[in-house]
Amino acid sequence: MTSSVDLLMLLAVAPESPEEKVLKLLIEVGAQVVDADEGALLVFDPEKNDLAFAMTVGGAQSLIGQRVPLDKGLTGLAAATQEVQIGAPTYTGVKQASVGPEAVIAAPMLVGDDLIGVLTAVSFKKGKRFSAKDGELYGRLASVAGVVVDQRRRLQRIVGAAPAGTPVQQSIAESLGRIARSGPAALAHTARVLVEIDGIVTSTAGRDEA
Repeated sequence: MTSSVDLLMLLAVAPESPEEKVLKLLIEVGAQVVDADEGALLVFDPEKNDLAFAMTVGGAQSLIGQRVPLDKGLTGLAAATQEVQIGAPTYTGVKQASVGPEAVIAAPMLVGDDLIGVLTAVSFKKGKRFSAKDGELYGRLASVAGVVVDQRRRLQRIVGAAPAGTPVQQSIAESLGRIARSGPAALAHTARVLVEIDGIVTSTAGRDEA
């Protein structure tokens, strides 16, 4: 099984770095806003052509390093189709620490047509179902996470290593940390703001490319 450090290196993110903190907080924000029990980030491994659990929140630590084929389950389908998937879990190849989840959201982390990974949220509550609105929000959060990783990778290619993070990135991580400690209402508001930011960034990038 691939180590958590190696998986972070696939993301071009150093352990305990501001980028790792931002990504984990994005997972936490998403899980809390859609009322999920756990959330995770799976990174796309181009060499093995599959997805690997790289980060988790909500007690899913046992998933780290486990892998999901691109054509298996909602998570693999989200990666293969590059579209958000919502529904009951269909893949049994992942070993859970407890009973299997009732409902899953899987949102691809994309930068253009490039697959970075998949952001997931799961609920173990009996009869729980995620809505299309939940899926839309999670898709936006996954886009933000994809941009964080893409920018980190671009910087790494330029400097040839993974530095500790800029003061701006550190400030973002610290601010999100304070918001996460403020409670669900603050997290919900933050999620809406992140959606707006993603829309602005996407719109600006489109104009720049044009």
